[in-house]
Amino acid sequence: METNSEKEVLFNPGCESVVDDEERRRLLWLMAEYFRTIGYSDIKARLPGFMPPPVLSGTIEDHRPDFTCRQSDSARTPIILEIVTPGMVDDPTAENRWSLLASAAKLYNAELHFVVPKWSINGPVDPALKRRLSRMELTVNRVWTV
Repeated sequence: METNSEKEVLFNPGCESVVDDEERRRLLWLMAEYFRTIGYSDIKARLPGFMPPPVLSGTIEDHRPDFTCRQSDSARTPIILEIVTPGMVDDPTAENRWSLLASAAKLYNAELHFVVPKWSINGPVDPALKRRLSRMELTVNRVWTV
């Protein structure tokens, strides 16, 4: 018998409560530990042992952010964070996901951050991601290279 969460995963890729890609999971662990260390609160991550961020409902498809938290500023500004591996930079299916995350960031007055590996076998990832996000006309607060 399937549970609702199992059905959610079967019908909504991108809504899983834990990231299954090992490279993305490694980067997500680094960011979760970093934000916890600097005192950010309400940390939710698609990692084992963490409460997953809530699923965002979109007009085309639903998605769960990789990571959310609140900054330690007086407004407790939210952050929505997405992990992007080299193979995802040119993936056409990422556009709906990234557009939904950008819309959610605007709606919740949150910052939208992307995280990429510092280097891949094809060279740096962040310039290609920044070009794609610019072509999509998405407002991004920061692209982290780790």
